[in-house]
Amino acid sequence: MSYMRGDIYIWADSVNVHFWSRDGYDSWDDAVWNSPDRAPGAYGVALPQVVADEYVVMRMAEMLNEGCVVTAIEQALRKFSGNGGCLALAEHSGVLREVATKIVPKRRD
Repeated sequence: MSYMRGDIYIWADSVNVHFWSRDGYDSWDDAVWNSPDRAPGAYGVALPQVVADEYVVMRMAEMLNEGCVVTAIEQALRKFSGNGGCLALAEHSGVLREVATKIVPKRRD
């Protein structure tokens, strides 16, 4: 199922979530795992879905602290409403917005 299509393409199969970027460059050539035969171009990574899920809930908690969940919901619905992975967001966006507005963002000094 696709979540985002475009310069950044995110989709999931039955086990992993896949992240691809059109230009793909993230300074990988400075990484310790770089090998001389690595070719430039589009790159991606597959993460186990459970790992991605754990990241998502941690990031959602940070976003609640930052007060930016509603903005992210609106952007995702506007940009990715044609993708299958956005159907659940569209279905639950009202409840998510309501919950997000009840949480007072934490000030970071």
